[in-house]
Amino acid sequence: MSLFDRFAAGLETLGKRANQALDEGKLRVELVRLHRRMDNAARDLGYLTYRQTKGTPAAPADVEALTRRIADAETAAARLEAEIVLVKQRSGRGAAAGGGDAGATASQSGPAAADTASPPSPGEPAPGS
Repeated sequence: MSLFDRFAAGLETLGKRANQALDEGKLRVELVRLHRRMDNAARDLGYLTYRQTKGTPAAPADVEALTRRIADAETAAARLEAEIVLVKQRSGRGAAAGGGDAGATASQSGPAAADTASPPSPGEPAPGS
């Protein structure tokens, strides 16, 4: 294999990895949006429940709509997480042939762990406080 052929093959591999990283990044951004939507619905449901405990009646349709929104977001998030795993598996095959991906373990524990952490509820101390 000539030097030019190896260079061209390296560029092709680099391009594939960049596209896979871009695909994973887009999926992660969408996952963050879904988590935010789910958190907002849970917050609204919490306020609704709080108002109910204070004596303000809530329409059952409002409660049902918020719980449905949370369930739909959970389903969509699970689908996106499965897609992220598939993209990582595809990049894993390319990395095995091309020399490995040193950042794979760091990216698995970094953003994914941050996505699942939820802020403390009002009146609840923050972790580590």
